[in-house]
Amino acid sequence: MSPYLFAIYVDDLISRLRRSGYGLYIGRLFIGCLLYADDIVLLSPSCFGLRKLANICNDFGNQWDIKFNPLESQLMTLGGNNPSGMTLSMNGVPLPWVSKVKYLGVSFLCNTGKSDMSDTIRKFYSQFNNIGLMSVLNKGSQEMNAVHLMKTYCVPTLTYCIENSAFCDNTIDIK
Repeated sequence: MSPYLFAIYVDDLISRLRRSGYGLYIGRLFIGCLLYADDIVLLSPSCFGLRKLANICNDFGNQWDIKFNPLESQLMTLGGNNPSGMTLSMNGVPLPWVSKVKYLGVSFLCNTGKSDMSDTIRKFYSQFNNIGLMSVLNKGSQEMNAVHLMKTYCVPTLTYCIENSAFCDNTIDIK
């Protein structure tokens, strides 16, 4: 489906979610759903509201023959423990409660909502070691090559979505 056609479909879904009265609001601003491409995040201050938002998505999907993939869907609580008694299903498949969710390159931790950059830092070290920067630096005369390799292959890994991570919490946990 073209991005423009998808945007038209999704705009109707966003309107339905906003009109429902469920979901997260800051003042009168509805932020009960975040979308990027074909990824959607539903936000609600209660499990009841989350269930209502998910039902709206299911109904919308049935109406427009859009399939939400329950195998790529997860539930997480920010600021508290995941409720053990609440179950939510999509297309008859129960969704799992998780302690960590990755969205747009940033991992968010349950309870605190803080971002976890440990996977990103591991990937950075792996890239650093794979391109052999230390062997380039040990030769002594290739400093500019080492800087170029670092800027081209390693730094983008560290800076990808860092602004999202910093926006979500002022401290970045590096483990």
